[in-house]
Formats: sequence, C-alpha cells, structure tokens
Amino acid sequence: MNKLIQKLYYKSCQEELMVLKPGNHSIHSGIIGMNNKRFEFAAKVSGEIFINKKLDLGEKIYQSASKCFNQLGENYNLGIILLCAPIFEILPDRLSNFKAELNFVLRNIDEFQGDLILRAIKESKPAGLLGYEGPGDVRKKKKLMFKKIMEIGSQRDRISKCYVNNYSEVLDGGLPFFEFLKKKTTSNNAIILLYLFYLSSSNDSHILRKYGHAKACMITKKAKNILKKIIFKKKINTQLLYFDKYLKSFHYNPGTCADLTVTTLLISKIRDIFKFQI
Repeated sequence: MNKLIQKLYYKSCQEELMVLKPGNHSIHSGIIGMNNKRFEFAAKVSGEIFINKKLDLGEKIYQSASKCFNQLGENYNLGIILLCAPIFEILPDRLSNFKAELNFVLRNIDEFQGDLILRAIKESKPAGLLGYEGPGDVRKKKKLMFKKIMEIGSQRDRISKCYVNNYSEVLDGGLPFFEFLKKKTTSNNAIILLYLFYLSSSNDSHILRKYGHAKACMITKKAKNILKKIIFKKKINTQLLYFDKYLKSFHYNPGTCADLTVTTLLISKIRDIFKFQI
C-alpha cells in the first residue's frame, strides 16, 4: 500500500512540474539555476524515505531534506517534504478518517522528532530564513517546544500553519476548489488554477520572507485579479505568461504555493482511489 502512495506522490510532484505556474519553476518556464531533473530526483529520494517503516516522521523529514540538500547542493522540495511526509504516516485502513488521522499524526510529533524537523529546516537554508531573528527562530531553538515554534511560525508561514491547524487551507480550501475544477476543465488547467488559488488567497511565505509584507500583498492582489479573469476561460496562457514574466523579472518565486499545490494533488489522488470524505 505504501508503494502505491509513493507512486501517487511522485506523480503529484511530476504533474506540478509539468504546468506553467507564474513565478515558479516548471518545464515550460524555468528559474535560472534550477533543473527539472533535480526536482525529479528530490521527489524520488524523499518518496523512498517516506515508505521506510523503520523511521519515524522526524527521521523521514530530516533524512529526506538532508539527502536532497547534500546531493543537490541547495534546497529542493523542503516544503513538499514537510507537508507530504505526515500524509504517509496515516495507515491505509484508517484513510476513511483522513482528517482526524492527520491531526493525530501532527499532535503526536514529540520533541525528538520536532528537533529533527527543525534541523531539516535549518540545514536546508530556505530563502529568507537568515534574515529573521525574531521569536520562534528555528536556528535558535532555545527552550521553546516544537509545537510552540510552529505556533509562532504559523503567524507568517503557511507550512507551519498547516502543522498547527491540521492543513485547514488545503482540506477546507484548496482541495474542495480543486475537486470542483476537475469537473469543469482539463487536468493541467485545474492544477494551474489551484496554484493561483493559493497565490491569491494569502501571502506566499517564500516571497514574504525574502521581500517583505508589501511586496507579498501586491503579488497576492495581482494573482487574485488574474484568477478572476481566467477561471472560466478555456485558453488561459496569455495572462499566465505575462504574469510569469513579471514575477520572474523580479525573482518573485511563490514556492510555498507550489508546495501546497503538490500536497493537494497527493491528497486528491489518494481520495480518488480510497473514496473517503474530508
């Protein structure tokens, strides 16, 4: 069963890479210095580690992030690893209670696992992390518990927020929207619109860390306007290409929205097979 989830995970990473996502890397519009094969490698390596039953969640996240960083020389897929690893912890016979089981997994991350997750984040050096020295700094854990650090981080970081509120923006926002889109448009268009949904619904954490609140808000507003214009159109490339060119000209990469997109694709694929309600 884990092998099946692994295949769905890899397919989700591949599908996200195959569509044009404004500002983010794809086969259609790359980011200088990034490589398609490296993203594929990161997905394959992390998927193999996720199904290792001898490792706990913290070990899986740390080993995945560490192996990707050490072999690729920079951060590839950290956000995807952080968001998708907990999903693999849900036992197949309990998928019918997906939301409750995911909450159980997150609530049972102990301090040993938490330390490994924080090490994974620190050693992967996500963009903008070095400029932050406020409360909840993962580089200086001090005496704060893991869950408290996630709680503090959730005020400005959407992945931390998922750990705190049980993936609410995915399960209650992105996933229902994507399921609606799957019935109305092509698979590729649905993924593009899902990505824009995330970009338009809240500030991207990656952009917020690197460029600040004002720039992040401006990009969120632009994404919202574009989503409104193209959501029910069959041909959406012109608007996307313009927005993509604009974002990449300023190096605005909505990486967190891409991570949330992959996570949504994975849950949707699992749900399509096992037919459970959220």
